[in-house]
Amino acid sequence: MKEGKLPWELLKDLVTKNGFQTEGVIQGPKAGCDVAVFNYHLAIKRAQEFYQSREDVHVVFKTDPITFPTPNPGRYAVVVNSNDIVTSGALPFAFNATIILPIGSMKADVQKIQNDIDSECVKQKITILGGHTEISSSVNSPIVSGAMIGFVPADYYVPRTIQEGDVMFCVGWCTKEGMGIIASKGYEKLIEMIGKEKLSRLMKLGEDISITESALMINKKYQPGLMHDATEGGILGAAFETIAAENYGLALVEDKFPLTKETKEVCELLEVNPLKVISSGTLLVVSSPEKAKNIIEESTSEVPISVVGEIVSQKQGITLDGKPLVPPQSDEVIDALKKLAKDSL
Repeated sequence: MKEGKLPWELLKDLVTKNGFQTEGVIQGPKAGCDVAVFNYHLAIKRAQEFYQSREDVHVVFKTDPITFPTPNPGRYAVVVNSNDIVTSGALPFAFNATIILPIGSMKADVQKIQNDIDSECVKQKITILGGHTEISSSVNSPIVSGAMIGFVPADYYVPRTIQEGDVMFCVGWCTKEGMGIIASKGYEKLIEMIGKEKLSRLMKLGEDISITESALMINKKYQPGLMHDATEGGILGAAFETIAAENYGLALVEDKFPLTKETKEVCELLEVNPLKVISSGTLLVVSSPEKAKNIIEESTSEVPISVVGEIVSQKQGITLDGKPLVPPQSDEVIDALKKLAKDSL
């Protein structure tokens, strides 16, 4: 396709993919329509019913782009935005996406992205309110930038309130999204290095990056002080920025972070630190030790849950095995992809 607007017939088809149908939407996606409109009082009902709350409802808003070369940018755009929405305790309600594709993209490319957005929104009961799509010389690979709205009753809002003696625990395997990216982009080389079976497990791990269900259920039953989805900079970067921003210290223990055998093997081969590789799909939670113990003991899923550190005073700093942890740097998935691109690997 040429630079500029989408062909009219393609645009008319795309706007029919509007996710989960819910109460309250007055004006949704429509060609030639500039805005979306919804009735707030009807839109908040699902959040009130989920928490069985009659308190006032907060609006939660989030934007996040997909810029890494993920195999499924449409689905990932929905998931990473909903992941962040639920860390506040909010149920995702509606999603908008801006899709920018390079010149020469095919109609099938944008259709796949929109279809994947639609499928994930239906799965998570999220309405698509609208968006924007164009072909531009400004990009050389697809960019999907998402914006999402969610709702949470005031009594279930996660307040980001923590104190010394609280613990940080990790829900889910670390480095999920990074492994999906590495396995997809380096498939031909990695299949020779580790075999098809292990590579398939890595790709499956990379597909499982939603924390929505885990975060909402933990909040509904236990109401922790803080939740955070680990993204760029990996699990260590996520832990650092979460606690540093609250003016506390954190004592982390490296071998407590859950990593699959395949993740360890591939990261060792590529000489990257798995704890510094993008880790969407891994939920960090801060709560009292008592709540953490109950959550771990009462968990019935196969998702690993592990206490990885303790909240300490700010003057004690943020440490990993007693050594100071530096602020988040460039994500090491970039180094991994560069190494995979080299013929000498």
